Amino acid sequence: MAFEMIQNGDRAYTSLKLGPSHSPIIAPENLTFFTRLGSIGRGDFGGVWKGELRSNQSQVDVGIRQIPDQVTKSNNVLEAVKVLSELPDQPNVVKCLGYCQEQGSIMYEFICGGTLLTHLQTTGVQSQPTYSNLKPKRVRIDEASLLNLAWQIAKGMQYLASKKIVHGTLCAHNVLLGGRKQCKLSDYGLSSSLFSARGKPTRWSSPETMVTGDPSTEADIWSFGIVLWEIVTLGARPYPRMTFDTVQTEVANGYQMPRPRHCGQEVYTVMTGSWEKEATNRSNFDHILKSLERILEKTHNYLSLNDLDEGLYASTLDM
Repeated sequence: MAFEMIQNGDRAYTSLKLGPSHSPIIAPENLTFFTRLGSIGRGDFGGVWKGELRSNQSQVDVGIRQIPDQVTKSNNVLEAVKVLSELPDQPNVVKCLGYCQEQGSIMYEFICGGTLLTHLQTTGVQSQPTYSNLKPKRVRIDEASLLNLAWQIAKGMQYLASKKIVHGTLCAHNVLLGGRKQCKLSDYGLSSSLFSARGKPTRWSSPETMVTGDPSTEADIWSFGIVLWEIVTLGARPYPRMTFDTVQTEVANGYQMPRPRHCGQEVYTVMTGSWEKEATNRSNFDHILKSLERILEKTHNYLSLNDLDEGLYASTLDM
């Protein structure tokens, strides 16, 4: 294993150059935990740490994802990490670097910009003034930038689908932001390998996944529609004012979240195309990308954030 400085446009970053015989197994003496970063994702995995990975005379910052003790020694984990670490680099997917069985951890490239969900929520709130005689300043992200975030996520998901990799836990909370607001998908490709039991349904789950717990590319497409809704509403909780029991019942009956009043019909059509109850009728990621590109090329308003109903779409981390 060796380190190589790679230049990507005007952004330089340190990457691991992995040879053809590279093993994804990382020795514990080559890994140091530094700072706990909290959790990313929807609770299937453990905490995330910032750490350092060493090789010969070089070192690189890494994100360290801890996994539950009961699956640390599973051969499925090693097999999954081997597949993921061999994937060619893609700008919108966090690079998987390897696995340390002794530490029960999976290593990824370190992304410093936090989660997309936090970015959306902090973008959509009023900043507090330093002095009481000043009015709060409303901070807003522009509409084109929001749709560009969605396009980047779709680009990453298109790549994973082309490699037959199922994400399984797509939501705004586990999309990370790199430099220049570059979206990077994290926690992909592991849900079915790490857990033999059925996955726990969430507000991002497709109707069939709520029943079977089985991840699929079609279920990822449904989840993307929910993420697009999260982006449009600046990080609101999906299915606002509904209990999760109600969400499960309504989704099973074909319910789709209504169009937010500030959201144009073309953007909403991308959402609903992802929310077809019959999985085979959903848009694929190629079609989603083309639709978003057409919308971004137009000059008329596809989102009008001045009309955002902030009472209805109150941001919350309660998932």
